[in-house]
Order: sequence, then C-alpha cells, then structure tokens
Amino acid sequence: MKFLNLNLLNKIIEYSFYLLFFLVPLALTGDTSELYEFNKLWVTFILTIIIGAAWFSKMVIKKEFRIQRTPLDIPIGLFLVSQIVSTIFSIDTHVSLWGYYSRFNGGLLSIFSYVFLYYAFVSNFKDINEDKKDFKFSDIFVFLLAIFVFFAGTYIASLIKMAQFNVFPFQMIATAVAAISSFAIFMKAAPAGVIKKSLYAILSSSVLVILWGLPSHFGYDPTCLLFRGTLDVSCWTADFHPTVRIFSTLGQPAWLAAYMAVLIPIILALFVNFTHDKNLFQKGLQFFKDKDLIVSAGLLLLLILAYLTLLYSNSRAGILASWISVVFLVGYYILAYIRPKFSKSKLSMDFKAVVVVILALFAITFVTGQPFSQFDIFTWKSWSSRLMPPPPAQKTAQQPATQTAPAQPVMEFGGSDSGKIRILVWKGAIDIWKNYPIFGSGVETYAFAYYKFRPATHNLVSEWKFLYNKAHNEYLNYLATTGTFGIITYLSIIGLFIFISLKHILAHLKNPTRKDLLAVSVLSGYGTILITNFFGFSVVFLNILFFLLPAFVFMLAGSINYNKHFGFSLNKDNKENLLISRFQKAQIGIIAVIAVYLLFVLANFWTADRYYYLGYNFDRSGDYQTAYSYLQLAVNKRPSEPVFRDELSLNNAILASALMYQNQQQPDEQSAAFAKQLLDNAVTQSDRLILENPNNIVFWKTRVRIFYTLSQVNPTYLSQTLAAVKKTSELAPTDADVSYNLGVLYGETGDFKNAVKTLQDTIKLKPDYPGGQPHYALGIFYHQLALDDKGKIVNQEYAKKAIEQMEYIIKTFGPNEQAQSALDLWNGGTTSP
Repeated sequence: MKFLNLNLLNKIIEYSFYLLFFLVPLALTGDTSELYEFNKLWVTFILTIIIGAAWFSKMVIKKEFRIQRTPLDIPIGLFLVSQIVSTIFSIDTHVSLWGYYSRFNGGLLSIFSYVFLYYAFVSNFKDINEDKKDFKFSDIFVFLLAIFVFFAGTYIASLIKMAQFNVFPFQMIATAVAAISSFAIFMKAAPAGVIKKSLYAILSSSVLVILWGLPSHFGYDPTCLLFRGTLDVSCWTADFHPTVRIFSTLGQPAWLAAYMAVLIPIILALFVNFTHDKNLFQKGLQFFKDKDLIVSAGLLLLLILAYLTLLYSNSRAGILASWISVVFLVGYYILAYIRPKFSKSKLSMDFKAVVVVILALFAITFVTGQPFSQFDIFTWKSWSSRLMPPPPAQKTAQQPATQTAPAQPVMEFGGSDSGKIRILVWKGAIDIWKNYPIFGSGVETYAFAYYKFRPATHNLVSEWKFLYNKAHNEYLNYLATTGTFGIITYLSIIGLFIFISLKHILAHLKNPTRKDLLAVSVLSGYGTILITNFFGFSVVFLNILFFLLPAFVFMLAGSINYNKHFGFSLNKDNKENLLISRFQKAQIGIIAVIAVYLLFVLANFWTADRYYYLGYNFDRSGDYQTAYSYLQLAVNKRPSEPVFRDELSLNNAILASALMYQNQQQPDEQSAAFAKQLLDNAVTQSDRLILENPNNIVFWKTRVRIFYTLSQVNPTYLSQTLAAVKKTSELAPTDADVSYNLGVLYGETGDFKNAVKTLQDTIKLKPDYPGGQPHYALGIFYHQLALDDKGKIVNQEYAKKAIEQMEYIIKTFGPNEQAQSALDLWNGGTTSP
C-alpha cells in the first residue's frame, strides 16, 4: 500500500466533490425507469461512497477519528434524529428508508448522504487565502474544448444502438466518459481555492446544462438526439414539450428554474467582483489581454444565458425567487460597496456594472416575456398588442345553428390551474399532520398517506388521477411525513444558518471584503431554494446545495473554528507521515471491501431497474411474455424491492388467466400446470406484499387487478377482488376511481343495493366522471333491482331511475352506444326521446 498516502486521499476527496458538483446536474439515461432523478441520486451515492472510503482511510492513517464542528451541528443532529424516528414509526418503512421508488430523493439514505457530504466537506477542506492562479489566454480554449468534448461525446453516444437491452449499457458508459472527460478538461482552467473551484465546477456544469436546454426551446433537443438519434423534440409528448417550457437535463421546468435561480446571484457577484477595477477600460492595447475583462465578459454572457434559460422554463416560483435574490444582492452591494464611495461626477466601475446587469436582465424580460400577468406591461408582447391591435374580424355569411358537443369543463381542457391543485394537496398535507402530529406518517410516505386524507374536491381537477408523491411544498411535506419534530428541526437548520449569516453581514457592512460579497451571493442563492421549495419540492442537486451552500458561506465568512471537532486521536505526536502498520492496512482493506460492496449493491440495483423498466413497458404494450422474462430478471437481481415483485405478480396473473382460458378451450396438462404455477406466484407475491406493506395503496390496487383478471376465467376470485377493493377504499375513501370499482364489484357479486349506494357516492365525488361510467353502472343495477327472479319488472320506480341514468348520459356526455342500447332494450325497441 505504498501508493496510498494522505496526499492521494486528499485529492480523491477533493476531486470527488468537484465531480459531484459537475456530474449530478448532467446525469440522465434512457435505460432506467426514471430518466433524471434516479440517476442523479445514484451518482451522488457513488461519489459519497468514494469520498467516505477515502476519508475513513485518512482517519486510519492519521490514527484519529475527527469530524469538524460547525455552527449547525445541533439542528442537523436533531434533524437526523427526526428522520430516523419517523422512519421507525413509518407507515411504510421500506419507502422511508429508500424513498418513493424512482424518486428516491428525500429517503433516509439520501438524507444521510447529504449530511455526510456536509461534514466531509468542512472536515477535509479549509478555504485558505491561496495565491491567485495566473490567467492564461489558453484557458479560454481549454474551456471551449471541454464544451466541445462533452457534446461530441454525446453525439458519438447517440450513434450507439443496442440490439438487446440486457447487454452492457454501452450508451450510458459512453455519455459518462464524455462527461468525465469534459470535467477533466474544464478543471485545467479552474481557479485556486476550494470554494472557487467548487463554484467553478458548478458553473462549468451549468454551461453544459444551458447549452443542452436552450436549443430545445427552438425544437432541437439533444435528449432526443441521444435517445432517438434525431435532433428534434419528437421524443416528448404534447404534455411534456420543451418548446413550451424547457427542462434540459434537470427533468422538469420547475427543477431547471430552481437550479438557475440558485446560480444567477452567484454569477452576478463574480461578474461584479471582476469589474470593480476603475482602470479596467483604460489600459490601451492591454485591454484585450486583461484577465478580469475577459472573465467578466464570459460571466456576463453566462448570466444572460442563465436568465434566458430561467425565463424559457416559464416557472413562476423560480423566476420570482431569482428576482428576489438579485434585488437582495444588488441592495446589499449598493449599501456596502457603492454608497460609501458614490460620486455623481465620477461613477465607479462596479456601479456601472450593476446598472448594465439590471438593464440587460430587464431587456431580456421585456423581449422574452414572463409568466406574471401583473407585469405584462413591462413586456414587448403587451406593448405590441397595444400598438398593433389585431385586425377586425371579417363578416361572414350567417350559418345555420348546429348542435355542438357539450362544453368540456375548464379543468379538463388544458389542465387545471396549478395554484388550485397546490391548495388541495397542501390541505391534504395538513390533514395528514393532524393525524400523525409528532413524527408524521413516515419519511417520504406522502404518496400513500395523502390518499386517506385527499380532499374530495381533488376529483374535480384535471389531474384527479395523478399520484402525488410530494406535497408540492417542501415544508408541508416535512410536516406531513416527519411531523412537528421533523419540521421544527428542518426549519431550525434554515433559521440558524440565516441568523449566523446575517449577523456576519451586518458586522462587516462597513468594511466588507470581496469574499463577503461572494458569501452574500451564496446566501442569496440559498434563499432561492427556500422560495422554490415553498411552491414545490427539492430534488437531488438542490438538496446537495441545501446542505453544502451553508458550508461555503461558513468557510468564506470564517465562521468555523477548526480547533473544535468531534472525535479522538491516537496519534499523540501528531505526525503526518506515518508508516502504515499491518493493522492499519487491514482496516483500510475492510473499508475498501465495504465500499466495493456498496458500489456493487448500487450497480446491481441500477441493473435490476433497467430490467424492471423494460418489463413494465412491455406489460403496458401488451407483450406479457417478453415482459415476464425481464421482470423475472429484475426480481432475481433484487428480490428485496417490492415494486419489482408487484409488477411481476400482475404479469403472472395476466399470463395465468390467458393460459387458463386457453386450457378451457383446449385442455393441456402442461399448460394447466404452468398456469397454476403462475397463478400461485401471483397470489403468493401479492399476499406477501400487502403483509409487508399494508398501507401501500399502489400494491392494493394491483391486488384488485390481479384478482379481477383471474375472476374473468374463474368467477370464484370475485370475492377476493371485492375484499381487496374494500381495503383499497379504506385507504383512499375519496378516490372516485376506487369508489366506482367498488360499486361495480358489489353489483357483479349480486349486492345491488350496496352497488347503488356506492355508485351514488361516486357520482357525488366526481359528477363529470369520464363517459358517465358510474351513471351507466348505476342504471344497470337500478334495472337489476327492478326485476324479480324471473326477469320481470316488479319495481317501476327502480326501472324509471335506470332509464333516467341512461338518458342523463346521452344528454350530458353525448351519444353513447351502451346507454342507447340499454334504452332500446328497456323501452321495448323504441328509441330514446
């Protein structure tokens, strides 16, 4: 182990952090069940393991266990305790540990990773006043080369097509190589200092994110090039179109906007820092060789592109957060830097720079537009409509009136207002907290807890069938899932950090340094996270920044006392260059084995998810036999993941029912035996899933589908279907779909009175149920109640109600063959009025 020394370990830790900042925003692949967040968290886990292994190896070599003390130790410690306790008492411990499947961010393991990264950063780095790195003109070409390598590598990766999905993921490896190669080149031009290098890695990555996202607004999305081989937007559906709202490599417009909002004040501060020299434009021919000018021009361009990306995301929360952060930063800069030296006769260079930035941002907003109707007066679109009113409508010959289809509710045409939906989801979150006030329903269990407390009015919005795995408000999400204990500790982290930061700012207001400006810009960026989290929820990279930006500020402000730490030391002489004993080598070997094992677990899980993703899609396309083999591979790879077993159980039930039906037509012993095996597997897996996860409504819905599928060839399974849907109804009492299914199953089992009552409740929950299906089922069961054992009508009231339901369907929802056929039959062959 001669190669293993402290310098090497320090470099591994340092560049793993830079790689973390660089890679996570870029990470995506089309091989997994979720393109973006799943892969970003896996990159985070991998680099956290590498950092942890190197850090613990350092401790072994130095014979000490040392964790740096910081001002946030108590709230972070209490926050971790709240997450652990909430996981222990969770309604679904597996979900609390890992997170909601495919969106694992927020699970206990991810929280541990973020906190670990925070302490690894402050424990291994000190932002000392290093000498400035001399700027070389060649750095510009290095920067441009890094960009070229990334996109050239992406193009090469797009040419890689796999004949079989179960082979090695060559395309993913090719894109990873391109990204890491680009990172290595970028870092050749990095400045000196840990914080500056970290920010440089973050901003370098943002350049690629911006250049990836902006073309998609004009119909050229590199994502489609990578996955489909065409530089267009054909790989996206109409509901998820980047020409309307770009999302780049972040996955959703709101996430991209939140990311840009964090960076804009930091870029602005760096730009102003490089333009404060009053002689900047008075250097003659040296003007073009001046480092500060070239860098500031690049930063101004990056600022403009970042703001343009923000506007094209069309996210109100992100744009609002950005505006507030810029106002805060500019206000601070004017107060601390410009006001003391302000002179009307001789305006300072930095004052001019601030004015240029404000005018540039205003001009971009004026031309591009923004999502707030209250500020439309400041946009070209508003002025052009006033200056150039639309031409008057031409008169046309009057057309005879024609019958039109019933108008669709606004909520069903173009989607419901997001603000209204948020209010409903927030109300559900508060109701969850009222029922789990201390520790919440469990970390990341919002998706399942919300169903039980979902407002009935949620059925009246266009997204009524959506599963909400977050409260769309980070604070209410913590309140609902981790209770009072969780939200108080979470807010205490935020509150204490802001208090300490503002205290430092006020103390240095009269004599600020350039580091103070950078610290305030980082604080401003942090503030945007708090704002966007109020209207949404955190994602992987934002959570990384949530925990690491405070570390940046503390180090820039000198708020960390490096003489205080947790732990102990066995190195009494405090020698740095120690010979590694056999015992230490054994310890390092154990650390390496554990790290390799954890990396293997992640790789195995990622591979299993690829198989699950393929099996899931084949199931949805009706190719159940192909899906079976992939789902079986997924379960074999990771049998502990209930989501895989849930999908496989449904697949088995569908295949079993098909074989059972085939066997009824053409008896075959071998086919019957295989059908029984599939049936037993489906039922056994479902039994196990609901036993282990009794509050997971997704698994209960799958169980309903399993038994209902089997009941189509063997009616004896109807009773088990009814039992499953009853339990599902208990978990989701206001879900109109569940209520409808319960009513239908009551009717199919002959309990017509309960069927009628349940379907009446369904109609109350959602009067505009698509196609009027509850009305049709209600009419059928009313008619059944009107008949005697011989099939004759004995109850005219029920018979009349049955007819009224069918007439209502035709009148309200338009022509309906089923309803019309029922009316024709019940009216003795006559058509309906």
